[in-house]
Amino acid sequence: MHDGSSILERTFRVALTGFTKAVAIPFYQRKLRRFEDMLARAHSIQRALLFEKLRRCAETRFGRDHGFSKIATVDDFRRQVPISTYDYAAPYITEVTEGRINALFPADEQILGFACTTGTTGEPKLNPVTRTWLREYLRSWEIWGVKGVVEHPEMIGRKVLQVMGPGDLDRAPNGLSIGMVSSFANRLQNRVYRSFYAVPPEVANIRDSLAKYYTILRLSMTSPVGLLVAITPANLLRLAKTGDEQRERLIRDIHDGTLCDSLEVSQAFRQKFARSIQVKRPERARELEQIVERTGTLYPKDYWPLSLVACWLGGTVGYQSRELPRYYGAVPTRDLGLVSNEGRHTVPLRDGTPEGVLAVDGSYYEFIAADERGSSQARIFECHELEVGRKYYIIMTTSAGLYRYDIGDLVRCNSYIGQAPVLEFLRKEGQCADMEGEKVSGHQVAQAVEVAARELGLCVECFMAVPVRRDGQIPYYALLVERPVIEDSSVARQFLRIVDREVIQQNVMYAGKRNDRYIDSPQLVRLAPGTWSDYVAAETQRSGTGDSQYKHPALVPDTSWLDRFQPVDTITVDGAR
Repeated sequence: MHDGSSILERTFRVALTGFTKAVAIPFYQRKLRRFEDMLARAHSIQRALLFEKLRRCAETRFGRDHGFSKIATVDDFRRQVPISTYDYAAPYITEVTEGRINALFPADEQILGFACTTGTTGEPKLNPVTRTWLREYLRSWEIWGVKGVVEHPEMIGRKVLQVMGPGDLDRAPNGLSIGMVSSFANRLQNRVYRSFYAVPPEVANIRDSLAKYYTILRLSMTSPVGLLVAITPANLLRLAKTGDEQRERLIRDIHDGTLCDSLEVSQAFRQKFARSIQVKRPERARELEQIVERTGTLYPKDYWPLSLVACWLGGTVGYQSRELPRYYGAVPTRDLGLVSNEGRHTVPLRDGTPEGVLAVDGSYYEFIAADERGSSQARIFECHELEVGRKYYIIMTTSAGLYRYDIGDLVRCNSYIGQAPVLEFLRKEGQCADMEGEKVSGHQVAQAVEVAARELGLCVECFMAVPVRRDGQIPYYALLVERPVIEDSSVARQFLRIVDREVIQQNVMYAGKRNDRYIDSPQLVRLAPGTWSDYVAAETQRSGTGDSQYKHPALVPDTSWLDRFQPVDTITVDGAR
């Protein structure tokens, strides 16, 4: 497959690729050996990180308020600093946004900006991006990338395409930018690394969703993309579908060296990247036309030489990844790991699994067993003390001014590498419904829907479960899907039975409540086509963080949530409407 570049460019790339493989692979392998050595010493590495952070920030206002200078042991640390949520740190962070960095950081720390997230409540949270924190964050990303390159060396010499959130949402009172951490990381990367990216980071700041995805494709379809990265599978599905839906315009723009005038793309962006946009690629356009003539579609599997596709494969959004082969082919997939605006917490080291080893050389981590959370007697564990197979909530102390921060993420310890646990993210706190003591989680529902879709050969890219309690009725769970996804009513009833069966197998409390008829069988609420795209657009506009950061919930525990939608019809297990 030809990628639209000139003969000189391709010749240079072949030469560069051979040289890079010969030099880079041994270098990367040495980096991995050093990382594995750290995993073997995870306990001591973690302890050293903790006390380094405490010493460095002892004279900050937070450090003085919590007696950092008197902390000599982990027990001292736990007595002096409470486990807390964002509200506890917010007053100190507010001071930093106003220019008083000593509230959280020493005078020699550099504040680069503020990472923004809406959080589970929709309220915006700002996390300082410090030079120290960013260095730790990028270090973990590098290990993730190095492992991917070592195992897929054919991607060397090809481009990286990363779908990122906006990097300039607003300005803090001190004038620094507020944005998504992925854009900060990309913008501040080494120039050599950035040269491998297929599109400039400024693309992330295009606010209109269609314009953003179209522009990403317009600038990257002419390049040989080997690694594709996005937070959620939904981002990747949207990218692929946009390319197919807009194929005629894209091919015409590539042929003519243009970017469609009707797109909501600023003149400043068009002018800045005019040299890239205005290059005419008639040969590449013809190749793309031939793909459409041959296949009837324009999907990435046919126009990019992909070696690896990366996104979340687990949790409550990972079920969507089963649809990726339709658009991207049989390319290997790798989980991104537990990554948030607060840091990069795990590093996946294998393809096709939603787990990763703890990033032991960045933040300091503690854990609370899920079945002990909320108890005054709950034990606190360090990374080397976790029990394989048990679930924990993760607590972090970071170089971004967060101490013993409870992010609300539930993980399961699957195994160990050295002294470092291999963790799988299950769900965010709050994605759990409890009408009759059943405690059904979004993760359980997502797993059940994935099994049902696989058994019935359905493409369920988007759904939502909502607990429903009506006066005079047995409570039940409503599964919301767009009607075309499950058009046949008999298939819909099969789908409900399988979902019910799978949740029963996963959740003994739900099984008991179903057996005793305290909870009725689930119902399928079918919605009009386009409901989810409208819903996602409204949610991303409300949050202001862009759809690349949107995580569609598998379950919303609010029983009134169903009232937000206008059902086309409702299917029950016995067929009643």
